[in-house]
Amino acid sequence: MSQGKKRSYKEAFLQWGFTKFVDKSVEKPQCVLCNKVLTTEKKDIAFFKRKEDALKNARMDSSGYFFQSTEAGLEASYCIALRIAKNKKPHTIGENLIKPCILDAVKLVLGEQHVEKINKISLSNNTIKNRIEDMSKNILDTVLNEIKSSPFFALQLDESTDVASCSQLLVYVRYIKGDDLKEEYLFSESLSTTTRGEDVFRTVKNFVNENELQWSKLIGVCTDGAPAMLGINSGFQTFMKEVAPFALFNHCIKLGTRPKMCIGRN
Repeated sequence: MSQGKKRSYKEAFLQWGFTKFVDKSVEKPQCVLCNKVLTTEKKDIAFFKRKEDALKNARMDSSGYFFQSTEAGLEASYCIALRIAKNKKPHTIGENLIKPCILDAVKLVLGEQHVEKINKISLSNNTIKNRIEDMSKNILDTVLNEIKSSPFFALQLDESTDVASCSQLLVYVRYIKGDDLKEEYLFSESLSTTTRGEDVFRTVKNFVNENELQWSKLIGVCTDGAPAMLGINSGFQTFMKEVAPFALFNHCIKLGTRPKMCIGRN
């Protein structure tokens, strides 16, 4: 194969943003903005036409930024928010610590020209809060859709006190998905007034009705043996039987922070 005419770098090429990179005595054009070294292989006009069309389709606006870059920044924002949530860190850590560290690392390792891309990742306090809420809602929607597709479901709940001495109702759900029996965290809600059986029932009832779950599919409810749960006259179980008369009610012992093992049926 015959070699094409050898091209030499000229200082005038700098006006288009290119310098030269010498590789094994071969001069190759290198972009001074992105540091990318281009091949010396000659391309026909059709090749560049295809690249031009792709560029126009991918460009987000007249500023020249690409939708892909914006999408990648958005995904990075969600990934960082997920790590903040998993590690139970304050939302402000994203903007005050994580982002400055990333910017420093990118500047030192990749170069100043890449800093602006990273700087567009939004990690403000409100942004992290919204990202976590979005992911939480997405998970809840997924669980609710699976429950609605299941032939039945069962609830397991307990009232607990947090570090601020506030009563929190924790509810878990069991249901069928495919050939598997799944158990997922369903929701938690503060009991702002009292922890009577009626208050617990009202909280569960509101959640079930608001999310359009079918009471007829509820086949089991598991709680501890507290009077507020099992009281004959005003216990949670008594109120639940009014909306789910065919559900089986069990009480259990506590292992850790939530009911774990059923030991009988009322």
